[in-house]
Amino acid sequence: MFGLEETPLDLKWRMFGIHVRVHPLFWLVAAILSKDLLLLFGIPHFLVGIACIFFSILIHELGHVVVGRYFGSHGHIVLWGLGGLAIGSNNLHARWKRVAVLFAGPLAQFVLLGIVWLGWPYLPLPVRGETVSELLLVAAVTLYYVNLVWPILNLLPIWPLDGGQISREWFTYFTPRNGVRFSLHLSIGVSLLLALHALMAWQTGRVIIPYITDPIDIFFFGMFAALGFQTLQAENQHTRWFDPWDHERW
Repeated sequence: MFGLEETPLDLKWRMFGIHVRVHPLFWLVAAILSKDLLLLFGIPHFLVGIACIFFSILIHELGHVVVGRYFGSHGHIVLWGLGGLAIGSNNLHARWKRVAVLFAGPLAQFVLLGIVWLGWPYLPLPVRGETVSELLLVAAVTLYYVNLVWPILNLLPIWPLDGGQISREWFTYFTPRNGVRFSLHLSIGVSLLLALHALMAWQTGRVIIPYITDPIDIFFFGMFAALGFQTLQAENQHTRWFDPWDHERW
């Protein structure tokens, strides 16, 4: 898959026994997402924004891998152009365990959000010309936004986000034959709706759904819609033998 291949510029290390690899495209996308900090404040604030995105996504993927390890599945982390992957962390037979691993990523970010919220009253008030207090404030605001909005979006039933994978688990539980297709139909519909909302908000300034107002949102949700459609086409062409008695239970 484009953007996942190893390159000589990849950053690699191990933490808590978990292998982590960061693809160069991750830094590029994080820089694009932090561009407003560069335009408004300057390079130091811009770099803090990138660092906060990196830390938040890493915590998210660690949530997946740690819970997967608890259940006996050993995964590793790849941060790439579209965020992060906890590869191998969800190789589990029990459906409820797979759902728990999927939910653990957003949950880890919500925990980080709680820590930021608890520390908010202790932040020093920014003084004009005092860079450290300004950077701390930028870090706090960025961490608050990234760990509030992004995990909520990640839990939407959009494939291949965590919410899309969770919805697939639910659909295939209730209807093993058609569950994958139903989940993909839902994913395409939600993605198109959000892409259209972002386009409308960008063109008219009318906002119905908060935070989904930027041209980059049009690209991301449009891409998820296209990916869902492509996956649906492959699913429709894929013929499988189906045993009505082979219904995996929780």
